[in-house]
Amino acid sequence: MCIDIRHGPLGPVAIDDVRSPRLGLIPLYDDARAMSTPIVDAPRAIEGGRIGELAYAGATDYARVGRGKTNPDGHRPDLTEPHAYEALRDGRLWTWGRNERGQLGHGDRTTRGAPTEVRALRELDVKCVSVACGKSHTAVVCSNGDVYGFGSNKQGQIGCGTMKKVMKKGDAEDDKLTPVKALVANGASVSCGGEFTAVLTRDGEVFTYGLPQYGQLGHGTDHEYNTSASSIKIVYEPQPHPKRVVANGFGERKIVKLSCGVNHVACFDDAGKIWTWGFGGYGRLGHRVQKDEFAPKMVEIQGGDRNLCPADAVIGAGSTSTFVSALQGQLYAFGKIKTTGDNLMYPTPFMDLQGWVLRDFSAGNVTFAACAEKSAVTWGGGQYGELGYGPKGKKSSANPDLVPSLEGKRTYAVACGVGYTLFLVDKEDAKDLPRFTPAPDDEPGKKVKAAPAKGPVAKKQKK
Repeated sequence: MCIDIRHGPLGPVAIDDVRSPRLGLIPLYDDARAMSTPIVDAPRAIEGGRIGELAYAGATDYARVGRGKTNPDGHRPDLTEPHAYEALRDGRLWTWGRNERGQLGHGDRTTRGAPTEVRALRELDVKCVSVACGKSHTAVVCSNGDVYGFGSNKQGQIGCGTMKKVMKKGDAEDDKLTPVKALVANGASVSCGGEFTAVLTRDGEVFTYGLPQYGQLGHGTDHEYNTSASSIKIVYEPQPHPKRVVANGFGERKIVKLSCGVNHVACFDDAGKIWTWGFGGYGRLGHRVQKDEFAPKMVEIQGGDRNLCPADAVIGAGSTSTFVSALQGQLYAFGKIKTTGDNLMYPTPFMDLQGWVLRDFSAGNVTFAACAEKSAVTWGGGQYGELGYGPKGKKSSANPDLVPSLEGKRTYAVACGVGYTLFLVDKEDAKDLPRFTPAPDDEPGKKVKAAPAKGPVAKKQKK
């Protein structure tokens, strides 16, 4: 079984191979041998081909987390320790969660409480090898190298070469409710930001498309222009045509792994060098300044060649941070990794996990997770129990701490979303985990009303 998810504020965000997800869209596909990791060649095997169980900790009520009001009597309880879903062994793509823009790929806008197969991909007779979620879109790479997308195409993030311009409020959005083929071939893996997509090909090339606002497409420009002579309103021209990233000598490099944050990209090449571009706030690009980069720029790490990324390194771009592992098991972090304290403007050793040989890592909005050997650790905020510490466990942690119920269990992958965390646990080890029964689907056409804004956001809206 393989999972792939993404991070972001509300609703589904980009997942790039089991790195940070977002509440609302959780693609799941099952394969006894393959896992969706962003590598150039074929997906690597998981420990001899064992199948894992998907374990979940956190909120179970989509409307309650970050947005809507719900009836207290009908409130679904938070899961404060990992619970296992019933295994899905079908070799296909499954999605569930919010679906306002058709991002689940089922041909409708109905919210799904339980995993539902994307039948359109089955009818195409294709096998998924990588899947990623954006704010309200999903991208999938198939075993033949074809790339598909579904959900919102407002910024051209589906990559089909066309998009509908919404001229005024009330106009129908350009949503793709079923999979549409993107204009990029030979794909190996995919990662999504909030409203853009990045595809890594089998040749180690990177193609991007979608919103260019902060330079996250890496094409050397943010495609900014004024819509009137007064220069008051500035817009950023969406890029619906996939284009290869080549600036600053990047096109001469063979990229091994890739991860997208909401508005930035991080990757490393076959020489072990790290590259970042896009939104530079909080130092998340690692270049010592809070400056947006419109094209790839190599990240300098103290120690030079002694701190290169090995081929099996983990890399995770979160909402405001970036993490990457180097030789000798050293994990580096840069950006905003805690709600308080100084930002890390350049790659800084993350001493709490020094020496750990990480199997996977996920950077979410306010939560982080990692796994190695037979341990899983989490830290950050945990309002809904997403840290998995149990009903009597702490609600937040400034430093990595073990997930008690997963200690001694082999965890293959982790993914942090808004209000929840996912763990891919060895099938045999997961047998003693409590079982989780997903909620039923919403009625067709049912809408979730957002809760009134509070605090600074509310004040800003009143201005």
